[in-house]
Amino acid sequence: MTHTPPVFTAHDVPDLINAVPTFFGFRVEESIVAVATSGPRRRLGFRLRMDLPRPGKEEAVARKVVGHLTDHGAEGAIVIVLTEQQELALELLDAIHAALDDFSGIELIVRARADGERYWTDEPGFPPEGLAYVTSEHHLSIVQAVAAGQQILPSRQVLVDRFRPVTGVRRRWLEHATASILEEIVPQVARTVPGELAATGMAVVEPILDRVRAGDQVSDGDLLRIAAWVSTISVRDEVWGLMTRDNAPEMLAALTLVSTRAVPPLEPAVLSLAAFAAWLTGDGAQALIAVDRAIEADPCYSMAGLILEILERGVSPASWVGWPTP
Repeated sequence: MTHTPPVFTAHDVPDLINAVPTFFGFRVEESIVAVATSGPRRRLGFRLRMDLPRPGKEEAVARKVVGHLTDHGAEGAIVIVLTEQQELALELLDAIHAALDDFSGIELIVRARADGERYWTDEPGFPPEGLAYVTSEHHLSIVQAVAAGQQILPSRQVLVDRFRPVTGVRRRWLEHATASILEEIVPQVARTVPGELAATGMAVVEPILDRVRAGDQVSDGDLLRIAAWVSTISVRDEVWGLMTRDNAPEMLAALTLVSTRAVPPLEPAVLSLAAFAAWLTGDGAQALIAVDRAIEADPCYSMAGLILEILERGVSPASWVGWPTP
């Protein structure tokens, strides 16, 4: 069943700042936030978050922000810089404003900066010392999002930690278990006719995935079997082809769980699949974190490179219609 998310109306800049965590699923700090708007009621659409650039890179970042807004058909834009570095914030806003004027027909609806306690806009007569604001877990935007089932994490770091490689004794145990699983699977792969490998692997993977998606208890060994089988391209592509925008949230949860067990050489495939599932849900932040770890594990892994390009180009998940039917 699909639930229509509640509509939240932002009345001022503090409302927008309080709503930012609902855009990305975590509390945002030291970042540029840009949101596309459309229509006479300025409905919020595509949104992006970027880390603050190094000094001297403001214009390049501004062009990237405006490029993404343009690609997503923005009619208007809300741009907020959240940082304690207010001089840098002002330079970034100036650069984005100039890029909007020079390269697009997008109207700048809101231009604001905030340091966690006070905010500033370029409205005529706005006090130079800024105005105080308060962020709250009980703000209406947060309450509505949580009531609709969204999880709001305290920081991006918590999201990063979901995909952090396991360490210590646990890692050594998983490395030993992985070696045993590979001793089981590699001979199966070797004796399977190439055209039948996908079916052979999916006969193992799909029932385990179904159990994970159903919330059943699944052993580390079975999770490692998924990671091992999807490391073959044919099985990986079968799992990839199972994903739709409707099942992406549960596929993401399942693949994230598998990723927490993955150790070399099993990391790139399952992390790339998790990244794709995250992108399909509209969670670009989580997708980028997963794909970064995949690329760290194997810089030449082509699926990870493809997903990174999708993210960098700001491609909308709405463009995914699934694998072509044979």
